[in-house]
Amino acid sequence: MRSISYLHKMILFGILLSTLPILLAGIAAILYSMNQTELHRMQANKQLLLYMQTSVEHKLNTVSYMLDQATRSPITLQSLSATLPGTLTTANQLQSEFQHMRSWEPLMDITLVNEAQDWLVDHAGLYLNTDFPLALPMRDLLSKTLTSGWQLIPSSVFKHNEQDFPSGCNYHIVLGRSISFMNAPADSALIGGIPACSLHHSIVSESVDMDMSASELIIVNREQRILVHPDPMYIGQPLSAMNIEDIESKMDMSELLSPNMSAASKEYHEVRIADTEYSLTFAKTPLKGWTYILITPMNVLSQEYVEIGLYTLSVGVILLLLSILIVWLGSRRLHIPIRNLLSQLGITDRVLSNHLRSQDEFEQIKTHITQLSASRSQMEYKLNQYVLQTRTQYMINMLLGKCSPGMLHQNLSELGYRDHLIEWQQIAVLTLQIDLASQTKYDHHDLDLLLFAVQNIVDESIDKDRQLLPIIVEQTVVTVIGSIQMDNSVFSNELYEITELLYHRVSEVLNLQLNIRFSQPYSSFSEIHLAYIEAMKLLQQQTISGASVKQNEEASIYSSLWTLPYPESLEYRLMQSIQSADEAEASVLLQQLLQRVYHMEWTEEEYQVALTRLLMHILQMMQESGIRLGQISSGHSPMINELLALQTAADIEQWFIYRIIRPVIGIFRERHYAQHQQISERMIAIIHQEYDTDLTLEECACRLHYNASYLSTVFSKETGYAFSEYLSQYRFKMARKWLDETELTIKDIAARLRYNNPQNFIRSFRKWEGITPGQYRERRQKPLRSSME
Repeated sequence: MRSISYLHKMILFGILLSTLPILLAGIAAILYSMNQTELHRMQANKQLLLYMQTSVEHKLNTVSYMLDQATRSPITLQSLSATLPGTLTTANQLQSEFQHMRSWEPLMDITLVNEAQDWLVDHAGLYLNTDFPLALPMRDLLSKTLTSGWQLIPSSVFKHNEQDFPSGCNYHIVLGRSISFMNAPADSALIGGIPACSLHHSIVSESVDMDMSASELIIVNREQRILVHPDPMYIGQPLSAMNIEDIESKMDMSELLSPNMSAASKEYHEVRIADTEYSLTFAKTPLKGWTYILITPMNVLSQEYVEIGLYTLSVGVILLLLSILIVWLGSRRLHIPIRNLLSQLGITDRVLSNHLRSQDEFEQIKTHITQLSASRSQMEYKLNQYVLQTRTQYMINMLLGKCSPGMLHQNLSELGYRDHLIEWQQIAVLTLQIDLASQTKYDHHDLDLLLFAVQNIVDESIDKDRQLLPIIVEQTVVTVIGSIQMDNSVFSNELYEITELLYHRVSEVLNLQLNIRFSQPYSSFSEIHLAYIEAMKLLQQQTISGASVKQNEEASIYSSLWTLPYPESLEYRLMQSIQSADEAEASVLLQQLLQRVYHMEWTEEEYQVALTRLLMHILQMMQESGIRLGQISSGHSPMINELLALQTAADIEQWFIYRIIRPVIGIFRERHYAQHQQISERMIAIIHQEYDTDLTLEECACRLHYNASYLSTVFSKETGYAFSEYLSQYRFKMARKWLDETELTIKDIAARLRYNNPQNFIRSFRKWEGITPGQYRERRQKPLRSSME
């Protein structure tokens, strides 16, 4: 399965993280908006219902006021008291007054009825019974209006041959006023009314500014008869005829609006009429007992909800796109350190795309870091092994006297013994040999393994700050013990304790007997070679087991070498200076050695023995170094005879210098020069062959089996340049060659010369050449283009 890159994971996580709040906020906004819209709609319906109620009652009050004014009008009273010919005279005046009233309320119909004389007058004129038969029992009408107020009656009361009403409008809402006057008959009355269907249309037309286009007004009276309805066919019918079902209680609204139902106190209901849902708001008027009902289709609210949802969705989409853009830009910016880390680890985009099938960037980084950690552990192990081998080899060379005294302290410091050099006041060499003669458990085939085990026991038993690295030399475990004490007796006791400890520890662990010897205390690290020789001689002279060391304290441990007045340390340092071809130091050390000998109270034979010993040791050193005696004594008499023939100290010193030391130093100097030249040539060859690798001085030292500091000194002495400086010069030489002869890019050249960043190469090139690589190539190519043109 192909893995998703970490960049894409961050982008997806950022999108999910930004989408969730936007989605929740959008849903909350929609729910809140819907709730607020519904509340606003309810408030608007209440406001609209109140406005309609006020408008209807205003019209009805206007009609009632007009009727009251007409009943007290002198013209009305005069027409009722006059005979028919007089009535005809005042009819025109009444007609004008009724038309004037209609100017205040155009929908109002008003009629003066005189039942005794069988005539009526309205705004259109005077009508006799023969022209307009009275179809309404006037007494019943008057009694109902007096007791109940406004009544719903058929519109035929106001019909005659000159007056027509809208089609389908069969009812009027009317109010009657009886006229009581001393000369007026008791069967006279004024009847005023408004067509029921016209009242709804009038209210709707007046409510345009109130957004009533989708709402319907229904008015029912105290008996729940419909007074006003958008559909004229429902006027006069009971409210139950509309089949308005409350969705919540599943009851008919006529039941809920009855005075006995407590649910009527809830002014807002959701109802269903003919499978269509509506919102219903109602209000009751206590004076007339009417109920005003406002019905609004639910799809109007749904449309508002849809608009709110679309608006919220559009805003959410814009915010989502903006957040996606921010997440994409932010994720790419946050991914820059990861890309830089991948680049440092050498993971290119191609390698990453090939491995993305199973691993993302962090898994790739983890894999490479694991590999680097493993490589580092392996390198540390190899380095520790190399350091151990280096220490072991240097310890062997130091014990055998093959180390330069001038470099001794520096080399020991580099090997990690700086504190030992500073703190130790005395040193001694401890030697241990395994006694297999008295053992039956082991044989000679186990000797190497046993020596290794004893070496580890010595290393673990003695503190690191009290010894140098234990090594195995000629089937003997050798270590150098140091002490911060300057008193020989204190140091000797410490050596005894260490000896006893090692003897018992080896006996317990390996069941072996050891032969242990140690040298006398020395004060200088340059005398370790002498201490080693002394300890080995003591070990060879008489094998003493660890158990008897304490028993033979002074007699067996301190040999004659302890009291020998011959200055062996000065002789050792003289040998080292001769091998190092340091003629000045050798002359000074020879002078000091001879002065030390001359200060001894010896006989002539003892002086001759000491001088002969010095000569023999120098000749032995020559022989061990491969120098033949004939190289310095050709054509001369035997050296021993020449030495014994000398009489003064000055002659002896001059003879040693010019006859022995200077010729030997000349041979060593020639050897050193040849050796140094060979080393430098080998190092130059390595540079020329591997300049395009991560070549270091330490790697050359490892290959040539020399100390890095020694190689640095030899190389700078032979070439006049430090190793790194010569390597840089040769690399820039190759860079100039590539710039002149090839089309390699500066980036490729920098990569070949092991620069991690081309900018570093450009800065280094400018430092060496004074110009950038690009300028160098352009300057070198200009003459070539000119010659071609």
